[in-house]
Amino acid sequence: MNDACATLARLLAACVLGACVVGGAGRAAARRELGGWPARAQALVGLCGALAGVCAGAVAAGWLETAELLALAVALVVCSAADLGRRIIPNRAVAAIVAVRGAFLGLEAVGTMVDGMGGSRVLGELGWSLMGGAAVSLALGVARLLWAHVRDGPQQGIGGGDAKLLSACGMFLGPVGGLACVALSCLLALACCAGAWASVRARGLDGPIPKAFPLAPQVFASVLFLGACRAF
Repeated sequence: MNDACATLARLLAACVLGACVVGGAGRAAARRELGGWPARAQALVGLCGALAGVCAGAVAAGWLETAELLALAVALVVCSAADLGRRIIPNRAVAAIVAVRGAFLGLEAVGTMVDGMGGSRVLGELGWSLMGGAAVSLALGVARLLWAHVRDGPQQGIGGGDAKLLSACGMFLGPVGGLACVALSCLLALACCAGAWASVRARGLDGPIPKAFPLAPQVFASVLFLGACRAF
Protein backbone atom coordinates (compact mmCIF):
# COMPACT_ATOMS: atom_id res chain seq x y z
CA MET A 1 0.00 0.00 0.00
CA ASN A 2 2.82 2.41 0.90
CA ASP A 3 4.65 1.54 -2.32
CA ALA A 4 1.50 2.19 -4.37
CA CYS A 5 0.98 5.56 -2.67
CA ALA A 6 4.61 6.53 -3.26
CA THR A 7 4.36 5.57 -6.94
CA LEU A 8 1.13 7.53 -7.35
CA ALA A 9 2.65 10.57 -5.62
CA ARG A 10 5.72 10.38 -7.88
CA LEU A 11 3.55 10.17 -11.01
CA LEU A 12 1.42 13.11 -9.86
CA ALA A 13 4.50 15.19 -9.12
CA ALA A 14 6.03 14.30 -12.49
CA CYS A 15 2.73 15.18 -14.21
CA VAL A 16 2.60 18.64 -12.62
CA LEU A 17 6.31 19.22 -13.24
CA GLY A 18 5.99 18.20 -16.88
CA ALA A 19 2.98 20.47 -17.46
CA CYS A 20 4.81 23.43 -15.90
CA VAL A 21 8.23 22.91 -17.48
CA VAL A 22 7.15 21.83 -20.97
CA GLY A 23 4.22 24.25 -21.05
CA GLY A 24 6.43 27.13 -19.90
CA ALA A 25 9.14 26.30 -22.44
CA GLY A 26 6.51 26.03 -25.16
CA ARG A 27 5.03 29.43 -24.32
CA ALA A 28 8.47 31.08 -24.30
CA ALA A 29 9.45 29.48 -27.61
CA ALA A 30 6.10 30.32 -29.23
CA ARG A 31 6.35 33.94 -28.09
CA ARG A 32 9.75 34.18 -29.76
CA GLU A 33 8.97 32.21 -32.93
CA LEU A 34 5.23 32.67 -33.49
CA GLY A 35 4.19 35.68 -31.46
CA GLY A 36 2.43 33.36 -29.00
CA TRP A 37 0.19 30.27 -28.99
CA PRO A 38 -3.58 30.45 -29.42
CA ALA A 39 -5.48 29.46 -26.26
CA ARG A 40 -6.23 25.95 -27.56
CA ALA A 41 -2.61 25.39 -28.51
CA GLN A 42 -1.48 26.50 -25.05
CA ALA A 43 -3.82 23.97 -23.46
CA LEU A 44 -2.60 21.26 -25.84
CA VAL A 45 1.06 21.97 -25.06
CA GLY A 46 0.32 21.87 -21.33
CA LEU A 47 -1.50 18.57 -21.77
CA CYS A 48 1.44 17.17 -23.74
CA GLY A 49 3.76 18.28 -20.94
CA ALA A 50 1.59 16.55 -18.35
CA LEU A 51 1.57 13.37 -20.45
CA ALA A 52 5.35 13.59 -20.86
CA GLY A 53 5.71 13.90 -17.10
CA VAL A 54 3.49 10.88 -16.41
CA CYS A 55 5.33 8.78 -19.00
CA ALA A 56 8.72 9.87 -17.69
CA GLY A 57 7.71 9.10 -14.12
CA ALA A 58 6.35 5.69 -15.12
CA VAL A 59 9.36 4.48 -17.12
CA ALA A 60 12.19 6.22 -15.25
CA ALA A 61 14.21 4.45 -12.58
CA GLY A 62 14.54 7.65 -10.55
CA TRP A 63 14.25 11.42 -10.59
CA LEU A 64 17.48 11.83 -12.57
CA GLU A 65 16.09 9.85 -15.49
CA THR A 66 12.75 11.65 -15.14
CA ALA A 67 14.58 14.97 -15.49
CA GLU A 68 16.42 13.63 -18.55
CA LEU A 69 13.18 12.65 -20.30
CA LEU A 70 11.50 15.96 -19.44
CA ALA A 71 14.53 17.78 -20.87
CA LEU A 72 13.96 15.85 -24.11
CA ALA A 73 10.32 16.99 -24.13
CA VAL A 74 11.38 20.62 -23.56
CA ALA A 75 13.84 20.46 -26.47
CA LEU A 76 11.18 18.92 -28.72
CA VAL A 77 8.61 21.59 -27.95
CA VAL A 78 11.22 24.29 -28.65
CA CYS A 79 12.04 22.61 -31.98
CA SER A 80 8.32 22.39 -32.77
CA ALA A 81 7.80 26.12 -32.26
CA ALA A 82 10.84 26.97 -34.39
CA ASP A 83 9.79 24.58 -37.14
CA LEU A 84 6.27 26.01 -37.21
CA GLY A 85 7.52 29.58 -37.23
CA ARG A 86 10.65 29.49 -39.41
CA ARG A 87 10.73 25.96 -40.87
CA ILE A 88 14.07 25.25 -39.22
CA ILE A 89 15.29 22.94 -36.47
CA PRO A 90 17.69 24.86 -34.17
CA ASN A 91 21.06 23.14 -34.02
CA ARG A 92 21.40 24.21 -30.40
CA ALA A 93 18.26 22.32 -29.44
CA VAL A 94 19.49 19.15 -31.19
CA ALA A 95 22.90 19.54 -29.54
CA ALA A 96 21.13 19.95 -26.19
CA ILE A 97 19.31 16.63 -26.71
CA VAL A 98 22.59 14.83 -27.36
CA ALA A 99 24.28 16.64 -24.45
CA VAL A 100 21.48 15.69 -22.04
CA ARG A 101 21.76 12.05 -23.05
CA GLY A 102 25.53 12.11 -22.68
CA ALA A 103 25.33 13.86 -19.30
CA PHE A 104 22.85 11.30 -17.99
CA LEU A 105 25.04 8.38 -19.07
CA GLY A 106 28.07 10.09 -17.54
CA LEU A 107 26.29 10.60 -14.21
CA GLU A 108 25.12 6.99 -14.32
CA ALA A 109 28.71 5.85 -14.85
CA VAL A 110 29.90 7.95 -11.91
CA GLY A 111 27.11 6.52 -9.76
CA THR A 112 28.11 2.93 -10.54
CA MET A 113 31.73 3.72 -9.68
CA VAL A 114 30.75 5.30 -6.36
CA ASP A 115 28.51 2.37 -5.48
CA GLY A 116 31.22 -0.11 -6.42
CA MET A 117 29.02 -1.66 -9.11
CA GLY A 118 30.20 -2.84 -12.50
CA GLY A 119 29.86 -0.51 -15.44
CA SER A 120 28.54 -3.16 -17.83
CA ARG A 121 24.98 -1.83 -17.60
CA VAL A 122 26.08 1.72 -18.43
CA LEU A 123 28.21 0.46 -21.32
CA GLY A 124 25.24 -1.53 -22.58
CA GLU A 125 23.01 1.53 -22.40
CA LEU A 126 25.64 3.61 -24.18
CA GLY A 127 25.86 1.05 -26.97
CA TRP A 128 22.06 0.96 -27.20
CA SER A 129 21.96 4.77 -27.53
CA LEU A 130 24.69 4.87 -30.16
CA MET A 131 23.02 2.09 -32.15
CA GLY A 132 19.71 3.97 -31.99
CA GLY A 133 21.23 7.16 -33.38
CA ALA A 134 23.21 5.26 -36.01
CA ALA A 135 20.22 3.17 -37.14
CA VAL A 136 18.07 6.27 -37.65
CA SER A 137 20.88 8.15 -39.42
CA LEU A 138 21.55 5.19 -41.73
CA ALA A 139 17.87 4.66 -42.54
CA LEU A 140 17.31 8.35 -43.30
CA GLY A 141 20.51 8.53 -45.34
CA VAL A 142 19.42 5.61 -47.51
CA ALA A 143 15.91 7.05 -47.85
CA ARG A 144 17.33 10.43 -48.83
CA LEU A 145 19.52 8.86 -51.53
CA LEU A 146 16.63 6.84 -52.92
CA TRP A 147 14.33 9.87 -52.89
CA ALA A 148 16.96 12.00 -54.64
CA HIS A 149 17.34 9.29 -57.28
CA VAL A 150 13.59 9.08 -57.86
CA ARG A 151 13.04 12.85 -57.86
CA ASP A 152 16.30 13.71 -59.67
CA GLY A 153 17.42 16.01 -56.90
CA PRO A 154 17.97 16.19 -53.11
CA GLN A 155 15.60 19.10 -52.50
CA GLN A 156 12.56 17.03 -51.54
CA GLY A 157 11.97 14.64 -48.64
CA ILE A 158 13.09 14.91 -45.02
CA GLY A 159 15.32 17.94 -44.43
CA GLY A 160 18.71 17.87 -42.77
CA GLY A 161 17.44 19.44 -39.56
CA ASP A 162 14.64 16.89 -39.29
CA ALA A 163 17.14 14.08 -39.86
CA LYS A 164 19.40 15.40 -37.09
CA LEU A 165 16.45 15.71 -34.71
CA LEU A 166 15.24 12.17 -35.43
CA SER A 167 18.76 10.77 -35.01
CA ALA A 168 19.10 12.53 -31.65
CA CYS A 169 15.77 11.06 -30.54
CA GLY A 170 17.03 7.65 -31.65
CA MET A 171 19.66 7.92 -28.91
CA PHE A 172 16.83 7.95 -26.37
CA LEU A 173 14.63 5.36 -28.08
CA GLY A 174 17.17 2.81 -29.29
CA PRO A 175 17.30 1.18 -32.74
CA VAL A 176 13.76 -0.22 -32.83
CA GLY A 177 12.14 2.75 -31.10
CA GLY A 178 14.09 5.22 -33.23
CA LEU A 179 12.98 3.63 -36.48
CA ALA A 180 9.41 3.43 -35.17
CA CYS A 181 9.60 7.16 -34.39
CA VAL A 182 10.72 7.88 -37.96
CA ALA A 183 7.87 5.83 -39.45
CA LEU A 184 5.22 7.29 -37.14
CA SER A 185 6.45 10.87 -37.67
CA CYS A 186 6.26 10.47 -41.44
CA LEU A 187 2.77 8.96 -41.23
CA LEU A 188 1.58 11.83 -39.04
CA ALA A 189 3.12 14.37 -41.42
CA LEU A 190 1.35 12.76 -44.38
CA ALA A 191 -1.92 12.78 -42.44
CA CYS A 192 -1.46 16.48 -41.63
CA CYS A 193 -0.72 17.29 -45.29
CA ALA A 194 -3.85 15.42 -46.37
CA GLY A 195 -5.88 17.13 -43.65
CA ALA A 196 -4.66 20.58 -44.70
CA TRP A 197 -5.56 19.81 -48.32
CA ALA A 198 -9.00 18.49 -47.33
CA SER A 199 -9.63 21.61 -45.25
CA VAL A 200 -8.83 23.83 -48.24
CA ARG A 201 -11.11 21.81 -50.52
CA ALA A 202 -13.90 21.85 -47.91
CA ARG A 203 -13.88 25.66 -48.07
CA GLY A 204 -14.45 25.46 -51.82
CA LEU A 205 -10.91 26.49 -52.71
CA ASP A 206 -8.61 24.76 -55.15
CA GLY A 207 -5.05 23.84 -54.30
CA PRO A 208 -2.52 21.00 -54.35
CA ILE A 209 -1.56 18.84 -51.40
CA PRO A 210 1.22 20.65 -49.48
CA LYS A 211 4.67 19.37 -50.44
CA ALA A 212 6.37 20.67 -47.30
CA PHE A 213 5.21 20.37 -43.72
CA PRO A 214 6.98 21.06 -40.38
CA LEU A 215 8.04 17.68 -39.00
CA ALA A 216 9.18 18.58 -35.47
CA PRO A 217 5.63 18.62 -33.99
CA GLN A 218 5.06 15.14 -35.45
CA VAL A 219 8.35 13.96 -33.92
CA PHE A 220 7.22 15.33 -30.56
CA ALA A 221 3.87 13.56 -30.87
CA SER A 222 5.59 10.31 -31.91
CA VAL A 223 7.97 10.38 -28.95
CA LEU A 224 5.03 10.99 -26.60
CA PHE A 225 3.09 8.11 -28.15
CA LEU A 226 6.03 5.71 -27.93
CA GLY A 227 6.67 6.81 -24.35
CA ALA A 228 3.02 6.20 -23.46
CA CYS A 229 3.18 2.74 -25.06
CA ARG A 230 6.29 1.93 -23.04
CA ALA A 231 4.77 3.24 -19.82
CA PHE A 232 1.31 1.70 -20.10
